[in-house]
Amino acid sequence: MGRLLGPGRLFVGLLLACVAEKTSAQNVLCGVPALGRILGGTDAQRGQWPWQVGLSIHSKHHVCGGTLITPEWVITAAHCFPSVNKIEIYDVTLGAFQLKNPAGDMVVRQVERVIKHPDYTEDDGSKGDIALVKLKQPVTYSRTIRPICLPASSVNFPAGMKCTITGWGNVLTLTSLPPPMTLQQLEVPIIGTDTCRCLYGLNPDPEDPQIIHNDMLCAGHAEGKKDACQGDSGGPLSCRVGNSWLLAGVVSWGDACGAPNRPGVYIRTSIYTDWIKENIPQMEFSQATVDMKPVSEEGLCSNATAGQPGRYDEMQPPAGWPRPITPKPPSGNSATSWACTASLPLLSLLLLSLCYLL
Repeated sequence: MGRLLGPGRLFVGLLLACVAEKTSAQNVLCGVPALGRILGGTDAQRGQWPWQVGLSIHSKHHVCGGTLITPEWVITAAHCFPSVNKIEIYDVTLGAFQLKNPAGDMVVRQVERVIKHPDYTEDDGSKGDIALVKLKQPVTYSRTIRPICLPASSVNFPAGMKCTITGWGNVLTLTSLPPPMTLQQLEVPIIGTDTCRCLYGLNPDPEDPQIIHNDMLCAGHAEGKKDACQGDSGGPLSCRVGNSWLLAGVVSWGDACGAPNRPGVYIRTSIYTDWIKENIPQMEFSQATVDMKPVSEEGLCSNATAGQPGRYDEMQPPAGWPRPITPKPPSGNSATSWACTASLPLLSLLLLSLCYLL
């Protein structure tokens, strides 16, 4: 995460068929900020993404992002909570803007319970990489702490739609977001599932094939350079529909940060509405309609039928490009060790060729 958020070049007409539900607890509309670095991103404004939360170890070591959906529930990635870690070591930071320069309205809560989806396994690229986190104490909504709307199961986010990823993750694979660690934002287009599968099929590792499951959503650029990175996992892929923002996806994994032909992979929240409702009965979902036709992705990947090369086939990672590492238990009682090594795909990589990031 870390450079320039380019303005959208394509006007997209969006229609909200059903206004987002009010959050009954405090009469605050979901998905509406009080305001009217991600790899390749820019600084956000304070209060611009009030549903963004941070997960840390003992309030010191940032490890993941998350999204507030009710006064006491947060959605994040299941892989942010490896089984070797006790939930007592985690803290949830809400209303933060600069992690190293906390404002007076920032709130920290301990975790009462973590519910991982039963389909999740601690394997790279697992389906069901989604978790619900219950806070020990509910928060009071404010200018900088507000929930996002959750899309109903019928909501579809078409290819080409521009959405935004946010987080405090690395600006390069081995380069942390510098102090004061200002929240980063990056606009990325949705990539169709078939196109995403095609891209990940280019120059694959035969010993470690990567599968885009049906509960996954891809977003980013085939040429790379702009992407989520280490520390962004679990954070939101926010899409604006009408006047409200919906949580289209949860940052899950990817093959390196900003690598060509390897867009970011997210878990579709609309797939898991029934599971969320089972665990949070009071949760409401927005019946939104995105009035946009999918953008043509012809030529974005290889034309397998004609055997012609795609637009970005020549942009391949160098030979021996490292794969994500498996989460490992913390060394002794060192939270720092876990924060550096235990995060899954988007959180843990060894090397990255800087030539693609210049």
